[in-house]
Amino acid sequence: MNTAYDYLVGIDGGGTKTHIRIEHPDGTIISEAFAGPSALMHGRRAAWEAIASAVDAGFHNAGLQAPSYDRIAAGCGLSGVNVPAWAAEFTALNPGLGSIVVASDAITTLFGAHRGRPGAVIAIGTGSIGAVLRADGTQHIIGGWGFPSGDEASGAWLGILAINYVQQVLDGRAPDCPLVADVIAHCSSGETDKGSHDSVLGWLARANQSMYAQLAPLIIEHAATDAVAKNMLKKAGIETAKMALALDPSEQLPLALCGGLANAMSGYLPKILRQRVVPPHADSAAGGLLMLRQHLQP
Repeated sequence: MNTAYDYLVGIDGGGTKTHIRIEHPDGTIISEAFAGPSALMHGRRAAWEAIASAVDAGFHNAGLQAPSYDRIAAGCGLSGVNVPAWAAEFTALNPGLGSIVVASDAITTLFGAHRGRPGAVIAIGTGSIGAVLRADGTQHIIGGWGFPSGDEASGAWLGILAINYVQQVLDGRAPDCPLVADVIAHCSSGETDKGSHDSVLGWLARANQSMYAQLAPLIIEHAATDAVAKNMLKKAGIETAKMALALDPSEQLPLALCGGLANAMSGYLPKILRQRVVPPHADSAAGGLLMLRQHLQP
């Protein structure tokens, strides 16, 4: 492997947070750190700012002075790389890292989950996306179409289900349930002088993908006792099963669920799919490092 770099960094950039892991070229782990979102939809300069913040924090956590960027190589798995113009702009804005390789966070998640071996993953967090590495070495990505038209089963997708149900309850079109009061309270935070209707409208006027995804934990919290919330997670489980079948029609490859909502979602998958799911070996940041090492091979 090319050892021109003193440090290798694996980067997992999503819509909620950035997670990085720093290693020496010999594989010794130095540290890891987190920062705000670096999904490319939030802006390519903003993505680099979040990555730089996480890298600086990683060296600080290790008690090291951050080196000059040209001594660092990075493997970046980022949400939004499937939009070519965003990927090109991100690459062009490299602030001076000695080498970078950029791929969808679905690919780095796939590499991390199965240690670079054949398998499939479905990543469920703020958004959702699936990827497969077949036995012949070919890769394929599905989903990841983005908010609001795609990203089925994701936190933002669940958030849309929740806020839509709240709207129906406020209109008298659907029966009330415990979830509704908590969603309204979330939307009304800091606006105690407004009624439920106006608070929800005000929240909708400023809501983005990340804000919708913040409603998903409320659904998860209520699902054990609230039939409405439980049904939303069951719908997400059905969408996850559709993705799994599209990735691997043979249903023979190991499948890992990854991302911030993976654990919460696993209990709501159809039984036949639940029996196939295996735990991921490692995360997307580790997958970014594996991808980077392959890229640096002479």
